[in-house]
Amino acid sequence: MASAWRAGRTAVLLLGLTAAVAAAAPTSEIDIEERSVSYRVFGRSAPELAEQMRQYGPQHGYGSRRLAGSTQWHVTWTYRSEQRRGRCVLEHVSVSADIVTTLPEWSGARVDSKLAREWRRFMAGLRAHEAGHVRHGREAVAAVRDAMLAAPAQTDCKALRRQLDNAARAQLRRYTGLTRRYDADTDYGLSQGVQLRP
Repeated sequence: MASAWRAGRTAVLLLGLTAAVAAAAPTSEIDIEERSVSYRVFGRSAPELAEQMRQYGPQHGYGSRRLAGSTQWHVTWTYRSEQRRGRCVLEHVSVSADIVTTLPEWSGARVDSKLAREWRRFMAGLRAHEAGHVRHGREAVAAVRDAMLAAPAQTDCKALRRQLDNAARAQLRRYTGLTRRYDADTDYGLSQGVQLRP
C-alpha cells in the first residue's frame, strides 16, 4: 500500500514538473556594445576650439547642427516563438545595442595652462552629459526586452510577431523622446558645463 502511494505521488510530481516545463517563462539575453570615438580639434584659444567643434563635431542625430559631442544608440532584437496547444508562445528574446559616443580630442589638454584647465572642465561636463544619453540607451534595451517578455501568447505566430515588434518600437519611441527631452532640459549640456569659457 505504501509503495502504491509513493508511486502515485511520484506520478503526480512528474506531471507537475512536465506542466511547469511546458509553461516555462521565455528566456532572454541582452548584449550592449559601448564604444567611444574621437575627432581631433586644433586651436590656441577657446573661440578657436569652439569653432573647430562647430565645423568638425558630430552631426546631431535628429537635427542638422553639429555638436561638440554625441551619443548614438542603435537597438535591435530577435526572438523565437513556437506554436503550442493552439497558441503561439514566446520562447526566447535577444536584445542588442550598439552605443557610440563621439567626443573631441585636443592635444593641448595635457599642458598646464589656463586654456588646458578650461578644456578639462569642459570635457568633464561633456562626458557627464553624454553619460546621460548612454544611460538612456542602456535603459531602452532593458525596456524593449521587458516589453517583449510581457507580451501574451497569441492564436498564431504572425500576430505574436506583430505584437512583439510593436512593443519594442513603442519602447524605442519612448526612450528617443526621453533623450530629446534630456537635451532640451539641459540645453544640450550647457547647464552641465558644456561650454568653453574664454
